[in-house]
Amino acid sequence: MILRHLSLVPVNPFQLAALRAIVEVEERRQRGQYPYAVALLRQLRGGSAGRITARDVNRAAPTYCPNNRGGEPKERYLAALDRLIESRGEVCPLPLSGCAVGQYFPDAEHRLRERRFRQQDARCARKDRREDKVRKQTRRRYQTAVAQAGIELAFVTPSALEAWFDRQEKRGIDDDSLVEMVHAWGQQFTGLQGRVFRTGQPLWAMISDARDVLTERSESEQWLDSLMLPNRLAKAG
Repeated sequence: MILRHLSLVPVNPFQLAALRAIVEVEERRQRGQYPYAVALLRQLRGGSAGRITARDVNRAAPTYCPNNRGGEPKERYLAALDRLIESRGEVCPLPLSGCAVGQYFPDAEHRLRERRFRQQDARCARKDRREDKVRKQTRRRYQTAVAQAGIELAFVTPSALEAWFDRQEKRGIDDDSLVEMVHAWGQQFTGLQGRVFRTGQPLWAMISDARDVLTERSESEQWLDSLMLPNRLAKAG
């Protein structure tokens, strides 16, 4: 009686031979070396008994070439065929080619292909999660650096703005992330309100153009600048 998982209509003679070989071995409990392979080769030559020849092996595994002295011996192919049939196509040892699974067990090939696809999808999903995690960590680090730049800016006077900006450039912070905070910062200092950091230029160009205004501050302006720093205001309170 054919097992339920074998009760199907084979689509090719190799599949039919493989199924019949399994039934033969399991029903007769055949002993000896390479029982599945031997039964398979006999099925492929019409069920006749007799010694297994190189031609039989070549029919079952076209990559076998008995005239190739450097090739794999017949026994290696018999052992591989035996394991292939015994595992119902789940294992395809060398020297058999990968197409042997589809030749003898098309359903197993489909299952293996689907398994590979699922494994590939799982690997891609893990890679995407890792990359997303790295992106989020990078974004958080960048946002932290921008916030730190804003904290430092609150304690910077106009004469020290260029040095502050150089530090932010070395940290890799973009001009676009700094220009608004610099504009807001400039509103509190005499001579900087409303005109220095609102030109539409990159921040580095604005600072370069305003270098004289920033560095050549009078003593009274520098004194007023120092009063505007948070620590000075805290002490005054």
